[in-house]
Amino acid sequence: MTASASAAEIPSARRDFWAGARAVATLMPGAVLFGLAFGALVRVVGIDPVTGFMGSVMVQAGASQIAILEALRANAPAVIAVITAVVINARFALWSAAMAPIFAPFPTRWKLWLSYLMTDQSAVITLQHHERYPDPVRRRRFVHGAESTFVGVWLIGTAAGVTLGPVIPDAWQIGFIVPLMFISVLVPGLHGAPALVAVAVAAVTVVVAKDLPYGLNVLLGSLAGIAAGAFVPDRRRPDPRHPDDGLAHDSAAGE
Repeated sequence: MTASASAAEIPSARRDFWAGARAVATLMPGAVLFGLAFGALVRVVGIDPVTGFMGSVMVQAGASQIAILEALRANAPAVIAVITAVVINARFALWSAAMAPIFAPFPTRWKLWLSYLMTDQSAVITLQHHERYPDPVRRRRFVHGAESTFVGVWLIGTAAGVTLGPVIPDAWQIGFIVPLMFISVLVPGLHGAPALVAVAVAAVTVVVAKDLPYGLNVLLGSLAGIAAGAFVPDRRRPDPRHPDDGLAHDSAAGE
């Protein structure tokens, strides 16, 4: 590669990276509030601030992190907290399956790094925009921009919450920000009766069972949504332009 080609590559790399950052930017305010809520819970529960912050660095799954702390605050058995987190994070298996074809051309080190950084929000953004980047190198830069900047904002929010403590008023009902943010991200990508029924059943169950101890309403809602979605047949007709090959195709994912 010539020196001039290398120089031209630098602006292109930055442009693709910041395109990913801009695509996920509208979801960043929710990440800040989410981080503040988690950081504040770390202080309320009495966990060491550094340990709590490192939880965000290592796990990067705010809904399950908050669920664990809520369970600990309610003096729930550790097994309840762990099972709740596992059920909530099971969705990442679905994200991984959806992202595998997009990540396939990437070098192994990039697959590992981008998988570590993946969140619900950046996964949705990637699925919505990946067809604009048929070149794997440019696609990788876009994904990296979306993931790393979103995670950076999440960590900043967590650090602020851990440092400042419970600065968000209880009247804001911060617990409802979590499901609302995910609903706003996921609803545009929902297709078919199973997905819609699963979300509806999970949401209703969480609200109806809100008085259960140890935050069990979240676990119960997750399980109820999964069960309901599994029993609802998908009656979507195949697109004649894409003959049925036995694989699921999601228009939102560009497949």
